[in-house]
Amino acid sequence: LLDFLLFKAVVSTQSTGERVKNMTKKLMEQGKEANERITSLEQAMEDMKLKLEEEQNEKERLVQLCDEKDQELEAVTEENEAERKLINILEIEIENNIRVIDSNKNELHNLEQEKKHKEQKHAELQKKLDVFIQECMEMSEAC
Repeated sequence: LLDFLLFKAVVSTQSTGERVKNMTKKLMEQGKEANERITSLEQAMEDMKLKLEEEQNEKERLVQLCDEKDQELEAVTEENEAERKLINILEIEIENNIRVIDSNKNELHNLEQEKKHKEQKHAELQKKLDVFIQECMEMSEAC
């Protein structure tokens, strides 16, 4: 009976030792897998940090580019405003010049009408003078 109990205790100890050994082996594998996952996650975090830094740099570059474009736009807007003012001044000058031209056309038309009238009057007076000279010559020949 004692041998049997000793045998059972040895078998029981061996099987507990086996179970402990198997559990230890399983825990070691799980620990290794956990360490690998932690390492993988740490690497992924590092990659994400680098990507985030790159994105920040790109964002800063784009913001700088936008600021430069805003400054260019402001300069062009100021230039356009100055040109618009100049165009307004030129339009007023053109309108004034058109008025002067229209006035000069009217004055020229009036002068041409006056010239025609004077030429007609001159022609009438010339005819009268010619008639008068003719009459004078006829009278002079008669005397």
